Amino acid sequence: MALRFKLRQLEMFVAVAETLNFREAAARLHMTQPPLSRQISELEGALGIKLLERSNQGASLTAPGARFLDEARTLLAACDAMGARFCGSLGPVVDTLRVGVTTVVDTGTLQQLLPVLEAAMPGLERDFKRQGSVRSVRDLLQHRLDAAIIGMPTETADVTVLTVRQLYRDQFCVALPASHRLRKRKVIGLGELNDDLLFWFKRDLNPGFYDACEAVFRQAGYAPQRAPEPADHHVLLSLIANQGGVALIARSLCNIRRSGVVYRDLKESELLFIDVSVAYLASAGKAALPRFVEQLVRFYGNGEEGRAPA
Repeated sequence: MALRFKLRQLEMFVAVAETLNFREAAARLHMTQPPLSRQISELEGALGIKLLERSNQGASLTAPGARFLDEARTLLAACDAMGARFCGSLGPVVDTLRVGVTTVVDTGTLQQLLPVLEAAMPGLERDFKRQGSVRSVRDLLQHRLDAAIIGMPTETADVTVLTVRQLYRDQFCVALPASHRLRKRKVIGLGELNDDLLFWFKRDLNPGFYDACEAVFRQAGYAPQRAPEPADHHVLLSLIANQGGVALIARSLCNIRRSGVVYRDLKESELLFIDVSVAYLASAGKAALPRFVEQLVRFYGNGEEGRAPA
């Protein structure tokens, strides 16, 4: 006899398996606990195996349940991909996506993306949140976001459930005061900036990216005095123009012009870069998510599979 279960049951099982808590899973699925528990029991009955151990403290996966979780995620991702291929002929997409956006992405580029999304996915509501990549990854894992545009590498404790696709590589350049002694140079090496104050971010904001940059600094013999980097890019440029100091910034942000500041290429730009990627939970159950991701990939013109944050 053919084995029969519903995709919705798989979504329910994945939600419980990822939260290990029936109450949290029910809230994530916008349902109450009793029907969720019944559906999981029906799924276990159809399979003839126990997927979850229940206790007053929550739930835990059995060994068969852990294996089944991998298969369930694969099947749900395949269904989402199939939907993305065909939904162009199904009329307007009516959904809401919560999307984290790293501050490395230029707001002007983001504004150019909006009409593309509106044309391709009419009816889609978007809630963009400008924030750091580490926070976005944490919010994804806690289901506060549906997708996130992040900078790589980004360190986090558990990324096994995330899908990450690279959008583009953004090499770094240096922002200098317009009166800087090296202002007439087209390309500047990091070692030549040792005497300049560097505006730089704290490690706890993104340990993975910070450590990757530190490795390049050591290789280049770069050990400048540092000052905290303002979160607002316009404030940073104002400090450089009025007080001196330099900053290493993504090249895409050079579109932001400020009197008293000039941008120059870095000799180490092949080593000092950020990979802007989109991260998401393939099992999130958002019908619009696969198509949204494909629109991002097409807009930024890359689409290579990215690696999980390190």
